[in-house]
Amino acid sequence: MTGSRIRKLKLKSTSERAFTIAAYIIMTALALICIFPCLHVFSKSISGGNLVATGQIYFTPKAIQFETMEYILEKTEFFNCLKNTLIVTVLGTAISMFTTITTAYPLSKPKMPGRKLFVMLYVISMVFFGGIVPAYMVVNTLGILDTYWAIILPFAIVQFNMFVMKSYFEGLPESIEEAAQIDGASDVQTLVRIVIPMSKPVIATVSLLYAVNYWNNYFHAMMYTNSSSMRTLQVYLYDIINNGQAFLESLYSGSLGTNLGNSMVNITTDGMVAAAVTLSIIPIIAVYPFVQRYLIKGITLGSVKG
Repeated sequence: MTGSRIRKLKLKSTSERAFTIAAYIIMTALALICIFPCLHVFSKSISGGNLVATGQIYFTPKAIQFETMEYILEKTEFFNCLKNTLIVTVLGTAISMFTTITTAYPLSKPKMPGRKLFVMLYVISMVFFGGIVPAYMVVNTLGILDTYWAIILPFAIVQFNMFVMKSYFEGLPESIEEAAQIDGASDVQTLVRIVIPMSKPVIATVSLLYAVNYWNNYFHAMMYTNSSSMRTLQVYLYDIINNGQAFLESLYSGSLGTNLGNSMVNITTDGMVAAAVTLSIIPIIAVYPFVQRYLIKGITLGSVKG
C-alpha cells in the first residue's frame, strides 16, 4: 500500500470520526431539548407548593409531595375524562383500522374497476377540506352531537394513513395471494389469513398514528361535545390550564379545603397543571414502547411505491 493511499485512508477515517462525534453532539442536544421540558413538568407536579409558586423548580423535584396528584385523582373528573378518552381511542382506532384496511386493499389491486377514480377522489379530499361549519352541520344532522360517535366518525379514515397502507399492500408478493386463490380462498379469506399477517409492521404503525390522533384530539372534542360527562382528557387539561384559579378558589373556600386539611399548602395552579399533564401522558407512554419498533419500519416499507 502506497504512502499516499495510507494518508487518504487516515484522512477519511479522521473525517468520519469527526462527523460521528458531531452527529452525537447534535442528537444529544436535541434529545435534551425534548427531555428537559418533560422533567420540568414532572418535577413541578411532585414538588412542594411554595417552591413551585416561587419558581424554584427546574429539572429536579424538591420537597417531594403527592398531595397535588391525589387532589387531581380524587377531587376532579380526571378518571371520567380518562375513561372517555380511552373509549374514543380504542373504539376509534378499531373502526379506523377496519375502514382503512378494507379501503386500501382493493385500491392496491391494479385490475379493480374504477381504481383511478377512487384514488383521485381520496387525493382531492385530502387536499381540499370543506370547512368547520359544514363538518359541524353534518355531525348535527346525523344527530350524534355530544356522543362518542361525533368524535370518532369524522376520523373513521385518514387519507394519508390509507395511502401508506395501500403502498405497503402493493409491495407484497402477488404470487402468495395467487397461490391462496388457487387453493380456493376468497378475497376476504386472502386478506384475513394471508395479507394481514404479512402486514403487521404497517398495521402497527397506522394503528399508532390513529391512536395518537384520537388521544390528542382536542378541537373536535370541544366542538362536538358540551356536557361535562362527555369531556375527554384533552378538554379536561384545557379547563385545568385556563381555570386553575377557579379550582383553587373552590378548594380553599369550600368544604373541599376542610377535607384536605394542611395538605392544601402544596396545591398550586402550576402544580395542578403539571400533575394533570403528567398523569395524562402516562397511558400513552406505557403503550408506545410496544409498538415503536414498528414505526420507522412500517412507514419506510409503506412508502416504497406511490
